[in-house]
Amino acid sequence: MSANILEVEDLHTSFFTRKGEVKAVRGVSFDLAEGETLGIVGESGSGKSVTAMSIMQLLAHSGRIVGGSVRFDGDDLATLSDRQLRAVRGARIAMIFQDPMSSLNPLIPVGKQVRELLDTHTDMTKAQAKERVLELFRMVRISEPERRYSSYPHEFSGGMRQRVMIAMALACEPDVLIADEPTTALDVTIQDQILRILRRLQAELGMSVIFITHDLGVVAEVCSRVAVMYGGQIIEEGTLEEIYTKTAHPYTLGLLNSRPRIDGDRDERLESIPGTPPDLMFPPRGCAFADRCAFARQICQTTPPEVTQLSETHTSRCHLLSPDAPIENNPFTELRTAHA
Repeated sequence: MSANILEVEDLHTSFFTRKGEVKAVRGVSFDLAEGETLGIVGESGSGKSVTAMSIMQLLAHSGRIVGGSVRFDGDDLATLSDRQLRAVRGARIAMIFQDPMSSLNPLIPVGKQVRELLDTHTDMTKAQAKERVLELFRMVRISEPERRYSSYPHEFSGGMRQRVMIAMALACEPDVLIADEPTTALDVTIQDQILRILRRLQAELGMSVIFITHDLGVVAEVCSRVAVMYGGQIIEEGTLEEIYTKTAHPYTLGLLNSRPRIDGDRDERLESIPGTPPDLMFPPRGCAFADRCAFARQICQTTPPEVTQLSETHTSRCHLLSPDAPIENNPFTELRTAHA
């Protein structure tokens, strides 16, 4: 079994605003093995991107890690100096952001922007760095790389800009790549092309990947293991097969039911999860999903659920998995019985 390259332990991240403390990430723990692709799934506001920014130590001015640790290759990133962090970011841990237009400088040719990363983290000459950029452009399927090297971001389509961001993230062949909703703004055809590129490059380079998305369909394309987030917590985690075939949390069920099925009726209405995510300035006393859950009991409103270990790789944070939970209106009775 591969060693862990990244270990996030009991991570708590808050934003301190004029109105109060927003507890955006509340006790998140997970490992990432060498060469593994982990999907982090959830709605907007679930804490996915804040978790990624906490790993990268790129939180906004009002944000702060208030508890836990993020260990990369044995070192706690929160304890590194700014100089040490700069040596890690971009070189050993890289990130692809959701909106490439806001990440690329509109006044600098894209080739030069990628080359500057190599200038910072390597000893390459300018000629060597330029040749490396052209090689990266070819890797991510940017046509006419020599001509495109001198093009500006506005001269690229959204899909091509995202390819530039992938090239930039892979420039120094990082150990860990974090992809934060990298295909959300793209049409389905371009999204598929980007996912194919990421799968191919991950296999060729052997890097570990954290893929953040709200779409379980995308997760099925690229990930081997999945962590489902809600209300700043991981509420279910397991292999891709376990999440799809042995679903063990009502929120995960809701996400699965809200996506279109290939074999479904074209006129069939998609199910949505009623209600809205909790206000994390005032986190719920009990289960974060209780107010939106069709199976909630009184205990769900008052007591935080413990994590149930269903298998070596599968966990869930739900009262319905308790041996004391009633059988009636319980979608996990069979799963609970098998676990017991």
